[in-house]
Amino acid sequence: MDLGLETFDMITLDKMEHIRLMNRIDTKYLIRTEFLPEILNMLRSNYYVQDISGKRSFDYLTLYYDTPSYAMYHSHQNGKSERIKIRTREYCDSNLCFLEIKTKSNKGLTQKIRIKNNRLDSLDSTESMRFLNLHSSYPSSMLEAKLMTYYKRITLVNKAETERLTIDYDLQFQNKCTDWKVKLPCMTIIELKRKKWAHSLIEDKLNDIHIKPYHISKYCLGTALTDLRVKHNNIKSKILYIHKLTDFIYEQHA
Repeated sequence: MDLGLETFDMITLDKMEHIRLMNRIDTKYLIRTEFLPEILNMLRSNYYVQDISGKRSFDYLTLYYDTPSYAMYHSHQNGKSERIKIRTREYCDSNLCFLEIKTKSNKGLTQKIRIKNNRLDSLDSTESMRFLNLHSSYPSSMLEAKLMTYYKRITLVNKAETERLTIDYDLQFQNKCTDWKVKLPCMTIIELKRKKWAHSLIEDKLNDIHIKPYHISKYCLGTALTDLRVKHNNIKSKILYIHKLTDFIYEQHA
């Protein structure tokens, strides 16, 4: 599928450093991937695309951690207004790995803090253990690897440099406990990241074509799809909605 990314003006990773938006409002949208070229075409004049050495779509691996009883997953499913996620993320194209703590407040504000991490599948370094002890209520001894996610990501920055868009497609989830894997080849998640509730062009564009914000967590969705033992009640309607967008392809590894 030709996304036309080569027709966007580019922005380098160095220039994006001051637009990291670690404290922000997040708004997500779900679309069928077949509509992505049309949406990108709407944005071409007003957004830069991140470019690293001529590449404009990048591979991401994210490994989510939780307690053995899925405390963070259940906090989200039980409607807690303040939530936390702990994950390691590998930027495959730049060979960088980070340990991240992402929190959402009861006012809807998202904060992300991170440090470099040696490996995707380890929280054992002194720096990582200190970071978790300082910034979360979950020390590394309470955590185990739960869900691996893989996807391709495009990052756009508006030309006013006040917001970022991440566009994730070719999503795959693999549960580290059950070893079930599910692919969502036709679904794309667009996430708008901005300071507070500033006006955004993408909101207007998506509203014009009747695409509304949709609350979804990759971690919760992937967990619900790959571990039938966990609570599903509050996410069933989302799974049914996503079924209308795309087919799920299940595999179980030996």
